[in-house]
Amino acid sequence: MLVIGINDTHDASACLIKDGKIIDVVQEERLTRNKGISSLPIESIKYIIKKNKIKTNDIDQVCVANKNLLNLTLWNINSQFSTLDWFKLQENYYFQRIFNKKKILLRKIFPNYKPIKLGYSLKNIPFISTDEAKKKNYKDIYILRLNTICDLLNINAKKVSFYDHHQCHAFYGYFTNPNKKNNIAILTADGGGDGVYNTVSLFKNGKYKLFSRSRNNWIGKAYTAVTLYLGLNPFRHLYKVMGLAPYANKKNYNEILNFFLDFLKVKNIDFKVTPKAKDTYFFFRENLKHYRFDNIAGALQEFVEIRLVEWFKNVGKKLKTKNFVFSGGVANNVKVNQILGKQKFVKNLWIPPGPGDESLCMGAAYSYIYNVLGPKKTEKYVKIPKNVYWGPDINEKDIIDFKKDKLIKKNFKFVKDKGYKSTAKLLAKGEIIFVCIGRQEFGQRALGHRSIICDPSNLDLVKKINSTIKMRDFWMPFTPSILDTHIKKYIKLNPKLDINYMTACLDSTSLGRYHLKAAMHQADYTIRPQIVKKTTCQKYYELINSFCKLSGVGAVLNTSLNMHEFPIVTKPLDIVNEIIKDNKNIDFNILIEDNLFLRKKT
Repeated sequence: MLVIGINDTHDASACLIKDGKIIDVVQEERLTRNKGISSLPIESIKYIIKKNKIKTNDIDQVCVANKNLLNLTLWNINSQFSTLDWFKLQENYYFQRIFNKKKILLRKIFPNYKPIKLGYSLKNIPFISTDEAKKKNYKDIYILRLNTICDLLNINAKKVSFYDHHQCHAFYGYFTNPNKKNNIAILTADGGGDGVYNTVSLFKNGKYKLFSRSRNNWIGKAYTAVTLYLGLNPFRHLYKVMGLAPYANKKNYNEILNFFLDFLKVKNIDFKVTPKAKDTYFFFRENLKHYRFDNIAGALQEFVEIRLVEWFKNVGKKLKTKNFVFSGGVANNVKVNQILGKQKFVKNLWIPPGPGDESLCMGAAYSYIYNVLGPKKTEKYVKIPKNVYWGPDINEKDIIDFKKDKLIKKNFKFVKDKGYKSTAKLLAKGEIIFVCIGRQEFGQRALGHRSIICDPSNLDLVKKINSTIKMRDFWMPFTPSILDTHIKKYIKLNPKLDINYMTACLDSTSLGRYHLKAAMHQADYTIRPQIVKKTTCQKYYELINSFCKLSGVGAVLNTSLNMHEFPIVTKPLDIVNEIIKDNKNIDFNILIEDNLFLRKKT
């Protein structure tokens, strides 16, 4: 069976699952170079078709996440709006509609707004309000999506099926879980999809049952609204608020915490929002205006932790299970995941890699397979993935083109480095290395195949990376990639959590605080680790191991290979086009497979 999955919301993506095994997952932003893009993932689909030499008759089904797709998503505001645009949207649109009862059209507020190429022809679907879209455009958008997909892949409409947003989150989480149990509760939570914010379901002996589908879990909405209130982009910078939170003193934010707790309560396996909150942004703006920014962040994070723990506990009690899967955008909160993993009522907790909308394409594909084969056959049919290196590979032409580039020739000299001994020596000397090896990793986290790495014990390198490349806020932590042979030396492991893919934080050991001082949160000394195994990422393992032999440190500091607000690089030439050409202070070396490019010292 050959199934293509598609997500055409923000963080658009496409996947190929063949005979139950994930073959490719491509995020559209990685090919278009437009971060978080909302679109039909045309380039990703084309890549999958070409790479695998797929013909029309080979395709059993094309599975699309989201039954309903608003025109606002198609217009790509989540990807393109600046923080100023989001403020403008709140003040000139939502405030007028909610509090002044005025019917405001978005096209009047943003008359010059034009979407980037989305794959869909939007000539007949204007940039209007969400309410109008619900009334008029669901059917039009459905027909538009269906016809466009059929034309693109040259397939019959019968071979295209659409699946619920949160069901896709749930199915992706369940079928990638390496710790299968008889009874597993699946909890999903995000900023909204197909009209709801969360679901609760149970897989019992492989059979799926939905228990709750609700619009009341406003945790995702709250985090987004507070992020904007603090002057940050609500769809780009939620992680910055999470990173800021540990710097707050709890003694100073108890009053704010109580306010948040009154705002949203847990009711059985659902939530209840205070009737005072007609809108999250304006409700928070009015009630938080006298408080410090760091205390707001600290209170918000603890509020989320308290309410999610309560929710999980109630779900476990009702569904009579201690085994959980957590999926959806809220599951990207690694501090929450750490807290959940410490609870006595939790025996196993699986956070799938890339739990946000980028993985919906796989959830849609799994939904179709489940519907066709049924619970028992699907359990045997679907293969649990061993790693997440599902993106485009590096070929010989990519390397040749990189060597020929004028900026590379001017600024770097080339040497072969089989076994990565030369690279290891550079790391031991305090050098920064851009790593581009093998297939690109899936998800938001760089996992060593498209990473910036350095010595994790050298704090001076944090400032250097931030000032010359990443342009990150000073409070944001870096993370380590740790050899599986050293993980117990550096981290206080929690057997309930799978930490292979940087999906949760853990407390550090005393040796960890010494060897990884540059790759942890400086306020609470927690670590969001990647475990590097020889069996799953051989080249990266070999690189770190070579560094370990010289330094005694069994890890490297790892951050994503990209400039601020750009997607993680895909091809080596992306490094040239997006980093080197505008960076006069070139103070790094580049590793492309086993090709080491040493910067020329002036």
